[in-house]
Amino acid sequence: MKKILFFISFSYICINIKTLLANEWLIGNVGIFQGLDKITARIKTFEIKVGVPKKFGVLDINLQKCVYSRPLDKPESIAYIKVMDQSDKYPLNKDKLLIFKGWIFASSPALNAMEHPVYDVSLISCKKDKTLSNKSSSLTLND
Repeated sequence: MKKILFFISFSYICINIKTLLANEWLIGNVGIFQGLDKITARIKTFEIKVGVPKKFGVLDINLQKCVYSRPLDKPESIAYIKVMDQSDKYPLNKDKLLIFKGWIFASSPALNAMEHPVYDVSLISCKKDKTLSNKSSSLTLND
């Protein structure tokens, strides 16, 4: 009986190992970023939705993907962004507008940092934006 129970347990783990390993990261649709203007020394915190470009100074920041760790794991957020420079420095050559494309990490902003003479952009966290359909139905009863 113990051998049968062990075999069933082992088979269940082997079949579901792919599912267990694939669910390490949660997919978010909003990234929280912090931008620094090096000229004025002002810091601004802003949110960017996946696929919707956000303007920060002369930069257009496009969040392509945003993932974060599960609540019980060590906190970490990772985002894949594309940053375009819309300044007058590159009026004709569109290839030079892309100044950064890659993954950035909230816990290690210097690991893959975006280099710009005026602006610094770093990831604070990723999150899943709640929609009205996910909220309690008691909100619609009062309307």
